[in-house]
Amino acid sequence: MTDIKLYGYSTSPYVRKVGCCLYYKNLAFEFVPVNPTDPREIAFTRQPQVPVLQIGDEWRTDSTPLAIWLDELFPEKPLFGSTEQERESILALDSWVTDSLILAGFRSAYEGEMSAKFRHIAWRLASIVSSQTPLPDEIRNAWPDLLKTAPFIKHMMCDVDASESLSEMQARIPLQLIENLQGGPFFGGLTEPSLVDFAIFPQVVFNYMVGLDQHLGLTLEPSLNNWLNNMKPLLPRNPLLVPDFMIISPLVQDSEAQAGRSAQSTSVWGGS
Repeated sequence: MTDIKLYGYSTSPYVRKVGCCLYYKNLAFEFVPVNPTDPREIAFTRQPQVPVLQIGDEWRTDSTPLAIWLDELFPEKPLFGSTEQERESILALDSWVTDSLILAGFRSAYEGEMSAKFRHIAWRLASIVSSQTPLPDEIRNAWPDLLKTAPFIKHMMCDVDASESLSEMQARIPLQLIENLQGGPFFGGLTEPSLVDFAIFPQVVFNYMVGLDQHLGLTLEPSLNNWLNNMKPLLPRNPLLVPDFMIISPLVQDSEAQAGRSAQSTSVWGGS
């Protein structure tokens, strides 16, 4: 089997996207965490961008082209559907994920207030990064300010529609998320998962699983909750590339949830 290595930060939505594609295809791979302040792990590429995917002696970057490359080399469990029409739809939805869902997260970091909540989130992210590539205390402490001034985030802001405020963008995205599911079972109304599902899944569960959010909002919308349950069996219990000890709220499988409800019912009714 050809050696496969994925280089990046587990806090990057693009890195997690590629990781989920690899997991779905059941491809054994090594995740190599990259230190964002000293990316020597990818020095061999002579460029700073992550994710970097290395298969054998060849390496490439950019999450969507990497998914295309994976399908070319490992066609089982395709990420782009079974027809040209499905492929075009998947690529269009993938662009929406990049230009709306993911961009909104970075825009929130860039434009949002330097509040106590933002500092808490930033320091938690720094803790996750440092758990894989140790950071000096002064860097970890400065993480909120570093996020606000990160060059790559500033560059991404060039793609923001200035006519739409951050609050308007944040209100639009959940509605479009439901609309883009198109009734499911997977995004685009497809019967099999695609790149879009693996771009969205790690993004929408990340904050909950690592303890940044107390509740997983998707479960409040029946169609998204059904999609979430369709996705869980396709991926490992921890699909986020973060260390297991950084997972605060693991996703519960349906069978476990049912067992928990049954046990609770037994206790309430006095069963043994």
